[in-house]
Amino acid sequence: MENVHSEFLRADSIIIEYAQKENKFSERFSALSKEINIFIEKMDLKDKAVLNELALGYALIDYFEDVHRLKVFHKVEHINSIKIVSYTSFWLLKRKPIQMITCEKELIDINERFVLQYILSFLSNKTKKHILIRDNIGLTSFVETLLYFLKYRLTTANNIEMVLMAFFAGQIYQEENEDLSSKLGKMNEE
Repeated sequence: MENVHSEFLRADSIIIEYAQKENKFSERFSALSKEINIFIEKMDLKDKAVLNELALGYALIDYFEDVHRLKVFHKVEHINSIKIVSYTSFWLLKRKPIQMITCEKELIDINERFVLQYILSFLSNKTKKHILIRDNIGLTSFVETLLYFLKYRLTTANNIEMVLMAFFAGQIYQEENEDLSSKLGKMNEE
């Protein structure tokens, strides 16, 4: 225990240093800030929630540190978009950059709801219609289960990554526009 210690570092200096060192940091910070503020506005929460830029800055520092370790370990120059979304989502859930101004129980999971929207936008990026617009019981169930998972289950970047990979694998496997939920349910019954 003699060798265990901690050192207090000022947050603003760490973020400034990291922004200078990591050229994508500022771009990602601006993009996420904008996305979060649009989310707050669209959800009509301007008087109830606010973006904590310090928490967002630390979420991004943690994200870039994880990505750096991945690149060094696997000896790769770039990571795929699924990993980017997974690790970003994980650190947003961990750091909770959206802060409540008022005490309303409906806002207790505001960060999880933002991350859900962030993930669904990514999953909908290559399709004609956003997942939330499509009238499909299987997708509706997926969205509800994903929100439940983000709110109540132990999440890691790895298991978020697996959810995203499984979603895309399901699209590839099906290669059709038909909702197979009811058929799959019957096949599992014996």
